[in-house]
Parts: sequence; structure tokens; C-alpha cells
Amino acid sequence: MSILLETIDLSKSFFGLKALDKVNLRVYRGEIVGLIGPNGAGKTTLFNCITGLIPPTSGKILFKGEDITGLPSHKIALKGITRTFQLIRLFRKLTVMENLLLAVQMFQGESILGSILNTPSIKKMESEAEEKANEILELLNLERLKNEYAQNLSYGQQKLLEIGMALMPNPDLVMLDEPTAAVNPTLINDIKDRIRQLNKMGQTFFIIEHNMDVVMDLCKRIIVLSYGKKIAEGSPEEIKNNERVIEAYFGE
Repeated sequence: MSILLETIDLSKSFFGLKALDKVNLRVYRGEIVGLIGPNGAGKTTLFNCITGLIPPTSGKILFKGEDITGLPSHKIALKGITRTFQLIRLFRKLTVMENLLLAVQMFQGESILGSILNTPSIKKMESEAEEKANEILELLNLERLKNEYAQNLSYGQQKLLEIGMALMPNPDLVMLDEPTAAVNPTLINDIKDRIRQLNKMGQTFFIIEHNMDVVMDLCKRIIVLSYGKKIAEGSPEEIKNNERVIEAYFGE
């Protein structure tokens, strides 16, 4: 498998405190990789650095072999990395379909004049976007809710919609920040099934998750952070039996 994402000695400090300390990791094309660690381990900070929300203090981030360190988030998204957040970010007063269509708008490269004149190329892009949105709705089992306002969806359905928005631009890598947090068990299984299905179709995922059952079930490889350092990496079985991981979580 080819390397899709790589961090090299990635570090981030806030007012002299190290949130990330020389983190080295790789995500290979076609994987579902888990990222775990106790609260405050630096997981979301790592995601924020990779996706350009905050700049790293030092180190490098490579995506498909290209150095993307310090690029703004919209440029990183255009290169093929999308994400979700711990706190859901939706357009709550728009419909499910409208949320999906907005998620792809900046990737279409349309001109203002073209939009005003509604040229054939604009019509073609709109048609393709709607087709893609309908495919995603079917994959996520949300097609019956396409005209429902996002604010009226259950929390789990909103999580699925946010994943759908991340999928709209056909990204190479989707980064999910706690996709099953606060979701009921039935929808957790639904989210897991959808991620597996999408992965079988070729989608690569990098996932932060506190639910250990979800991580152990979904991921063939897991990376563990503690106090900003990578302390372990391996299969679910290796991680479960790793003494450093047990100590980080339970202080044993």
C-alpha cells in the first residue's frame, strides 16, 4: 500500500506546553486507522495541525508525498483531506440535501459570472453534485430524510450527515473526530457498517474514537498518543496487551 499521509517529528506547543511532541505516523491508502489516547493526549490537536486549522510549531506533514505543512485549511481540503469534528458542524436550518450540496461547492471551481448566467457547465456541475448527494444519502441510509431540516435529525443521523458532507468532494482521506460519541448503540452499529462499506469501496479513514469497542472492531491498525507523544502502534490485539497503553489509560 502507498503512503497517503505522513507526519515527521510533528510538534505543537501552546504557551510553552507541548501538545504534540515529535509525532511520527503514517496512514496508508485504503486503511481504516484508529487514533486513541486519554483525554488531553493531543489527538484533536494532531487532526487540527494536519487539516490546517492550526499551524504546527515544528515538523512536517506530507500528503501524497507533498509537503502541506502550514497550508490553510481550505487548500488542504482541496488537495483531498476532509474531516468531521467532535462538535457537529452542520447548517442546521438547511435541509439534508442542501447541506450536502454546500459541502462540495468550493470544490467545483465555478466562476461568479458563470453562476449568474447559469451556463451549461454550471448546470452540469449541479446535476453531478445532486447525483453524488443522492448516492451518499443511499449509502448512509438517509435518503428518506433528504428534504428534512438538519436540526430535526437525531444526533446519530446528524453524525452520519456530517460524514456525508466530508465524502461529497471525493476526498482521498476522511478524518473523523469521534464519529460515534453520544450516539445510541443502534446508530453506532449503523455508522460502523457505513464506514466499513465505504472502506471496501476504496475510501481511506483516519479516526479518533474514545469507544474502544468501536476502534477494536473497525481498525486493523491503531496509533496511541499520551501527553502528546506516540507511545504505541499496532493491531487491536497488540494495543490491548501493550503495557504502556494500559498504564496511560489506567495508571497501572
